[in-house]
Amino acid sequence: MRAASESPSVTQEAAVASRYSGIGMEQLWLLFPVFLVIYKSFIFPLPPLDFWWHLKAGEVIATTGAIPRVDTFSFTAEGRPFILQNWLGELIYYWTYQAGGFPLLVLLGALLTVTAFLLMYRLCRDATPHARIVALVGFLAALANYGFLRPQTYSFLLFSAFYLVLWRYREHGWDRLWILPPLMAVWANLHGAFVMGLALIALYAGSEGLRRLIDPRRTDAMSTAQLRKLLLVFGICCLATLINPEGYRIYDYVRSVLLDAGSQQLVAEWQPPSVNTLLGFLLFYCPFLLAIVVFIRGRVKPDLTEMVLFFAFAILGLSSIRNAAWFGTIAFPLIARYLPLVDLSPLYPLRRFNAADQLSQTASPDAGTSQVYGRINLVLLVAAVAVLVTQSPWLRPALTGKSLLAEQTPIGAADFIEKQGITGRIFHPQEFGDYLIWRLWPQQKTLVDGRVHLFDVNFLKQYERAHQDPLSSDFMERWKIEYLLLSKSPSGSDARTIGSVRNSEVWMKIYEDDVAVLFSKQRP
Repeated sequence: MRAASESPSVTQEAAVASRYSGIGMEQLWLLFPVFLVIYKSFIFPLPPLDFWWHLKAGEVIATTGAIPRVDTFSFTAEGRPFILQNWLGELIYYWTYQAGGFPLLVLLGALLTVTAFLLMYRLCRDATPHARIVALVGFLAALANYGFLRPQTYSFLLFSAFYLVLWRYREHGWDRLWILPPLMAVWANLHGAFVMGLALIALYAGSEGLRRLIDPRRTDAMSTAQLRKLLLVFGICCLATLINPEGYRIYDYVRSVLLDAGSQQLVAEWQPPSVNTLLGFLLFYCPFLLAIVVFIRGRVKPDLTEMVLFFAFAILGLSSIRNAAWFGTIAFPLIARYLPLVDLSPLYPLRRFNAADQLSQTASPDAGTSQVYGRINLVLLVAAVAVLVTQSPWLRPALTGKSLLAEQTPIGAADFIEKQGITGRIFHPQEFGDYLIWRLWPQQKTLVDGRVHLFDVNFLKQYERAHQDPLSSDFMERWKIEYLLLSKSPSGSDARTIGSVRNSEVWMKIYEDDVAVLFSKQRP
C-alpha cells in the first residue's frame, strides 16, 4: 500500500528527471564548438581589407546593371582590364547591406561561417561514434576557424559541402552527386576558389581509381560504376564553371591571382604559416602534427585516398596561410576518425592518476543525479545562448560602445574628406584603400588597395619604399600626390613617419583623430 501511494510522486520525479537529463554533458560538449564559432563570428569586426571594395562593387553592379570590366576605383591602375569574378557575392553583400545595414552583414558572415563549420562537424560525427572525441576535434577546429566577412567565406561553405557529398558517396554510397554541378555554377560566380572543388573531385576519383586498379577485388573502394559516375559529374562541373559572365576567361583570373608576384611577395596571408605565430599554429601546425601522431600511433592506418587528400592539402596549406583553411577542413574529420584508434598502451602506467576517470564519471551522472546535472546543463545552455545574444551585431555596439567596424578603419578621416569635398590625390596605406573606395568613390580614387594582383609588382615596391619615407621619395611627384593620410596604429610603419611629416614645412596637418592624420601639401 505504501509503495502504491508513493508511485505518483516517483512517476513525476522520473518525468522531471527524464526531461532535464535530455540535456546531457555530451550534448553540451558537442554544442560548445558551435557556440565558439558563432561567438567568434560576432566579435570579429568588419575587416579593413578585402571587404569594402567588394561592397562598393556590389553597389556599382546593382545601380548600373553592369559588371565593370576595367578598374575605375584607383588612379594608379585606372583603365586596366579587371575581371570581377566575385560579382554575385558582391551583389549579395550589397543587397544584404540595403536590407539591414552592417549588423545584417555581420549576421550573413556568421551564417556562412557557421554553416561551413557545421558541414565539417557533421563529417566528424560521421567519422566516429565517440561524442567526446567529436567535441574535442570540433573545439580545435573552432579555434582554427578562419571565417571573416569576405568572398572567401562563400568558398569555405561550398568546399565543405563538396567534401561532405564526396565523403558520404565513398563511405556509404550516399549518392547526392547531382547537387555538385549546380553548386559549382554558383561557386564560379562567388569566388575564385571554385577550383578547389574541382581539385577535390579529381583527387577522390584518381585515388579511388588507383585503389581499384591495384586490387580490383577489394570491397572498400569505389566500384567501377561509381567511378564512372564521379568522372561524369567532374566533367559536368568543369562545364558548369563556364556559366559566368567571363566564360573561360575566368581561369585566366584564377591563374593571375595565384601567380601574381606582388601578392606572393608582399601580402601577409600569401606567406607560409609560421609555427611561431598563434594563427599559423592553430590553422595549420596543430591539425597537421596531431594528425601525423594519430596516423602513426593508430591501430588502423588511413587508406590511400585519405592519405592523398591529407598530404595534397597539407602541401597546399604549407604554401600560404590563405590556403591552410582548406587543409583544416580536410584534416579534422580524419583526426576524428583515427584518434579513438590510437594505441594508448605506452600511457598505461599513468592510470594511477585517476582524475580523468573521476571526471568522466562526473560527466556521466547516474539516474539518481540526472535531474541535478540536467538542470545545471540547462543553466549552462541558457547562459551560452544569452552570451551569444548579447554579442549579436545589434546588441554588442549598444552594450559595449564598440563599432562593428575594425578600430583601424579611417571613419573620421573619410567623413572629413567627404565633407570638405577634397578631390586631390591622396597617399595612404594599403589597409585604408578598401574603405576609402566604399566611402569616397568616385569623389576619391585610391592609390593602392586590397586588389594587389591588379597592381604591377614594381609599383608596389615603389609604394612600399615611399611608405617608409614619404618625404624623400619622388613617388609623390610622379603621382601628383596632394595629401598624406597616415595611420596612427602603433603596429604600422606610418607611426614612425608621422613625426617627421609634422616637422616638415611642405606638409600641414588639416585633420587628426585616434586612427589617422591627414596632411595637405603646401603650395609654394
